[in-house]
Amino acid sequence: MKDRITFATLVALVAYAAIATDLYLPAIPAIVAEFGATSSDGQLTLSTFMLGIAVGQLIFGPLSDYFGRLPVVRIGTVLFLVTSLACALASSMEFMWLARLAQGLSAASGPVIARAIVRDRYEGPRAAQMMAILSGAMAVVPLMAPTLGAWLLILVNWRATYVSLALFAALVLLGLRSFEESAPHIRQGKIGIVPVLQHFSTCVKNRRFLGYQICGTAAFSAIVAYLSTVSFFMGDVFNLPTQYFGYAFAVTVAGFMVGALLCARVVVRLGINRTLALGTTLSLLGALGQSLGANFSDTPIILLAGCSFIMFLGVGFTSANASMGALSLFPDHAGSASAVFGFTQSSVAALVGVIAGHFYDGTLASVTSIMFICAAIGMLGLPLARAQIPVRGSSWIRLRGR
Repeated sequence: MKDRITFATLVALVAYAAIATDLYLPAIPAIVAEFGATSSDGQLTLSTFMLGIAVGQLIFGPLSDYFGRLPVVRIGTVLFLVTSLACALASSMEFMWLARLAQGLSAASGPVIARAIVRDRYEGPRAAQMMAILSGAMAVVPLMAPTLGAWLLILVNWRATYVSLALFAALVLLGLRSFEESAPHIRQGKIGIVPVLQHFSTCVKNRRFLGYQICGTAAFSAIVAYLSTVSFFMGDVFNLPTQYFGYAFAVTVAGFMVGALLCARVVVRLGINRTLALGTTLSLLGALGQSLGANFSDTPIILLAGCSFIMFLGVGFTSANASMGALSLFPDHAGSASAVFGFTQSSVAALVGVIAGHFYDGTLASVTSIMFICAAIGMLGLPLARAQIPVRGSSWIRLRGR
């Protein structure tokens, strides 16, 4: 029973960002309408959250290396609860932007520490397998959250979505009681901005880390481009009523879930790098298909949905392998490496989200083009991820399957 609670809580920690975005997606137009704002203003509630996620990971990751995973993630979860209630009490769009920024800062504690905990306990392909299993289970959240958010909007109002997030955080706090500390070195080394910058510099100078970073960041950026506009194009392009939003959204999310669960089986046979190559290739093909289809008005919706499914299927393969591949390079500082990976991933994705919202023109053409560009950039990380590394001066080896 304890192991099940621990697993469910780890899934919840990984899902902080997903539930805090997907649950409120159907409510963005209602928030915009209540505050007399524009669609771009509504999109900024997502980008400010992603910015908070990015910066927060640089804070919580190193802190968890020094003070331990448990006390830091508990503080982060309490802050997530409080900031969720602040969002529910927002009285203007400006207040909402600030509240979402603070919510993102606190929500960063979940995924950055969850990745570090997985790396503490497992290595190599096994770590990627466990992360894929967690991601696959976590995908149930975006699979269900938009539908729940849509019905909360219909039956209550948009503020109820943020009250629900506070309740979610309270349940996580209860689940954390089953955890045991996993950080390898507590209160060793230094804490402060200088060590954080040193870790950042060390990570980005590592070619293999940079390769994994590019793959993971490109995949996540494509997701954020989709999330930034989906609540608008579902109505603008497909004339979809609010109550059906979640069901349509679930088609693409199912692709991610299937990809993550298949990844958990495939990675132990193919290794991290080959599975990563499979994921990035699938994403590129799916993104190309939906981008071409979006430029023709008579493209069947089932074809667009199929291409979107394939694109997210590839993201499901990519995400766990990119993150665990990067963290495997720094086993003694998994929290800090996770922070660098998450900060870069989230900050770039936030910028891509702003760009997607700015260029959205009521059609699918702009957003699918941005998603295709992201998928293409992700392919550039593969050669770096497989880069040769020096061993004992002059000899070289190639790390495959890790």
